[in-house]
Amino acid sequence: MQTFLQRYWFVIALTIGAIAWVWRVRRRLSASAHAPPRPRPRSGSVGTVLFRGADFAVRVATFERFVWKRIAGMIVFGLVSVGLFAAPGLPRATRILGGGAAAAGAVLCWLALAIGEGKLLRRLGLYCPQCGARLVEASEDRVPLQKVVRETGQCRCGAWLVDPADLPSGQGPDAQYLSPSQHHPD
Repeated sequence: MQTFLQRYWFVIALTIGAIAWVWRVRRRLSASAHAPPRPRPRSGSVGTVLFRGADFAVRVATFERFVWKRIAGMIVFGLVSVGLFAAPGLPRATRILGGGAAAAGAVLCWLALAIGEGKLLRRLGLYCPQCGARLVEASEDRVPLQKVVRETGQCRCGAWLVDPADLPSGQGPDAQYLSPSQHHPD
């Protein structure tokens, strides 16, 4: 047992970290799923909006597919690289050339993500016209902006982006998602 722990301590630590992260995310999602319904404004009462609900969902899905393909490429190439460098019995030249090529593939996937992300966001129009915020974000400490827009129809700055008629039933403006400067006293 002791040699097992000495050999695989890193895998055990990663597993414990992954389980804690999943538990935390599930707890946060279940808490947000039990929110009371909010009133939503009538269609057209908020002025012109950038997106219809389905159009916004398609654009976000397109962007997320782009990102996840690049991330999957980085993971696959990285694992192949590590596997080739660590594989016993392979000639040294094969390990170095194959592992180096796979590592270069991982770096190229990362560069494609870093360079293409902003261009794709601009092409899809996924920026708030009022504050310039990216409408697709990953956040560890806040609700991702694409979820805020899907549920409330608004950016955190208060700008309406999705027609209220396209919001799910019981969804509408919610002051908890607005920036502190946008809170209005009732």
